[in-house]
Amino acid sequence: MIYVFTGDGKGKTTAAVGTGIRAVGAGLKVLMVQFMKVKELSSEYYVLSKLKNFDIESFGRKGFYLPEEEIKKNPELAKKGFKPFTAVDYQLAQDGIDKLKNSILNEEHDLYILDEICVALHYRLVEENELKKILLENREKADFILTGRYCPGWVLEVADLVTEMKEIKHPFKKGIPAKKGLDY
Repeated sequence: MIYVFTGDGKGKTTAAVGTGIRAVGAGLKVLMVQFMKVKELSSEYYVLSKLKNFDIESFGRKGFYLPEEEIKKNPELAKKGFKPFTAVDYQLAQDGIDKLKNSILNEEHDLYILDEICVALHYRLVEENELKKILLENREKADFILTGRYCPGWVLEVADLVTEMKEIKHPFKKGIPAKKGLDY
């Protein structure tokens, strides 16, 4: 099955992690591939890395990165510390896809959580056709959870379950920063 947790609300990664823990509890092996994140900066890493049969790999670098054209369109982003993507970001995303493909090829895991893959697709860090091929050719062998806002239409079409997290209210809009342990 292909599961999608998307939308502009909070809780996409949290839902995926919860499902992954449930899978481990049922005796399945889980691989969480994080795109555009550094695992050591995500508090869930410190618990998940201790779980037997729950592997977590991150393919991002410290900081906030977006396509250069996004930053040029909205100069406030640069003031908030956003920097443009470089070749490093594209290579890290490809490394994440390669990790996924190798694990599937070697039948190492039963559930694959592709955290923030929808964002990576939206910003073209990941090649759409390559991911589509992976999902469609392997959906009978393993289950997949895709997270992130900006989920492309084709993913919504091929998915078996889609849950949209909708933001109603968020403290960040009042200038309240994210809280370690609750938000990251």
